[in-house]
Amino acid sequence: MDFFSEQSRSRGKTTQLVILFIIAVAGIVLSVYTVIVIAFGFFISQGASHSTRVLHWFNWELFLAVSIITVLVIAIGSIFKIIALGKGGSYVAESLGGMLINRGTTNADERKLVNVVEEMAIASGIPVPQVYVLDGEEGINAFAAGYTTNDAVVAVTRGCMTMLTRDELQGVIAHEFSHIFNGDMRLNIRIIGLLSGILIIANIGYIIMRTGSRSRKSGAQAAIAGLGLLAIGYVGVFAGRIIQSAISRQREFLADASAVQFTRNPSGIAGALKKIGGFARGSKIKSSAASETCHMFFSSAINSLFATHPPITERIRRIDPSFDRKSEKSKRTAAPGADRGHAFQSFDAGGINSQTSRLSVDPDEITGRAGNISPQSVSFSSALLAALPDKIQNELQDIFGASAVVCALLLDANHDERENQLNMLGHVAPDKTVIHIRMTAGHMKGLDPRMRLPLLDLAFPALRQMSVDQYRTFLNHIKILIEADKKINLYEFCFKEVITHRLGAAFNASSQKVTYKKFDDLVPDIINLISILAHAGHSDSKDTEVAFNAAMYRLPVRAGNRILPRDRISLQSLHETLSRLAFASPGIKKTVFDACAHCVLYDKTVTVEEAELLRAIAYSMDIPVPPFLSDNC
Repeated sequence: MDFFSEQSRSRGKTTQLVILFIIAVAGIVLSVYTVIVIAFGFFISQGASHSTRVLHWFNWELFLAVSIITVLVIAIGSIFKIIALGKGGSYVAESLGGMLINRGTTNADERKLVNVVEEMAIASGIPVPQVYVLDGEEGINAFAAGYTTNDAVVAVTRGCMTMLTRDELQGVIAHEFSHIFNGDMRLNIRIIGLLSGILIIANIGYIIMRTGSRSRKSGAQAAIAGLGLLAIGYVGVFAGRIIQSAISRQREFLADASAVQFTRNPSGIAGALKKIGGFARGSKIKSSAASETCHMFFSSAINSLFATHPPITERIRRIDPSFDRKSEKSKRTAAPGADRGHAFQSFDAGGINSQTSRLSVDPDEITGRAGNISPQSVSFSSALLAALPDKIQNELQDIFGASAVVCALLLDANHDERENQLNMLGHVAPDKTVIHIRMTAGHMKGLDPRMRLPLLDLAFPALRQMSVDQYRTFLNHIKILIEADKKINLYEFCFKEVITHRLGAAFNASSQKVTYKKFDDLVPDIINLISILAHAGHSDSKDTEVAFNAAMYRLPVRAGNRILPRDRISLQSLHETLSRLAFASPGIKKTVFDACAHCVLYDKTVTVEEAELLRAIAYSMDIPVPPFLSDNC
């Protein structure tokens, strides 16, 4: 899967969504006008003299008034829903009855689910999503929701969590991660907002029927108008189903194929689909909110003439061409939670702690890794989680502990510098906070550098539960620790950028609008970024020039651009550059990231620190990049 192409294609689907929405609104306006003319025009004509009993079916003034009012009603309905959806994926999960799973849960099924999600997130290079379970749903289903990777959640039904084996659950979660990567998640949440306005007409019709029936004078007119609006509302429902089907149906095939690519285990997702097909409850969702969210689920959530998902049999056959439904035995009697093995056993966890001076990496392959999960990456993330000390695992379960882990990651290796940082923090933070950070740093002593970004990813589910005041306090603590020695290196800077960008997006969840679509608008920023990377990785001026030129060769810019001297670049300018690049089109991000990779990896080798720096820059541009693996990984 090409991450950048799929992101662009998803944004193109938004245009299709808007066009279908406009057509649906136009049809509703005409229908409302017709109902009003029939309901009220007929009775008015009966009260007139014989010579004026002609009913004029089209009146520009009436049509204009009806159009304005109807569009306003639909717009208000959509706007209110969109504002509510601004809370991100957690709002969608909770509206369906989802309960947030604590990372420290001792329930075996919940622990299995959390582990699978964490492995997938670390293996792909995105912050670990919050995990929800729809506790009252016995059908087998799941979904991912949110605007970006920074506010994403993954939710599964109770049936999905308990009835699937680990391999099958991993296939389902990989399918949902594909929706996160290729932009479907953002598109799906937009569909909910727009359809909410269309469906509001049915609710208005129902209210008019109920209130009008109590009035003797206008009861008949209100009943006809209410019945008509109710019918129109269901026309809106019909239009909504068409929109949901048109947008999401084909994307399911891509997500299925991506799940197989990510796990290299076709039997996992195929097994989950077979269980849905053989289970009496299938994948159906009982929640009243299922109607407006049915396009988001792993499998069909409701019965509908216009199915939002392809037939189960067709999906299975694309994964397993030898599948024969007649001969396939139902697996609904399989032991809940049965597990065929755990990825931890397939990789030596001790390998995580090995120190490798330089990794051999081909820069031409790096861009293709974005948004893709390999079985090797999953094994790496499994081993990383297994190697993580229990005390650190426990810290990541709540806000206080997760904050301490992130702060500990910023402490200097030098004892004196570290003490200075903690002393500076002690001027504004309570003693218990400083003591806890010091203790957490002790638990993290000797951790492999490749654990730094994954630890940050693992901390995000807890950090996203902070209040606004806690969030501001946390950012202030980060700032103090970084600036305590009155200097900041590039890695510290990028680490802070990742924290502020990802948490900022989570606390202000909204659709990320592309602001920069032309490469020429960002050329000065890109040259600034490449210059900083070239200087950071080399002390020799010749090597710096070679690295810079290797990157510039990958860019569609005029010849003659020279590397900026050290005295003309600053971390403040880099902050502004990364902020703008985060709002660039997927095509521009792809080109820029490719150039960054060729700058850092121009000699096809890289240190762990350089590799994590490159990943941190990618994180700042919302590009998910898996961990760099050494040959023995």
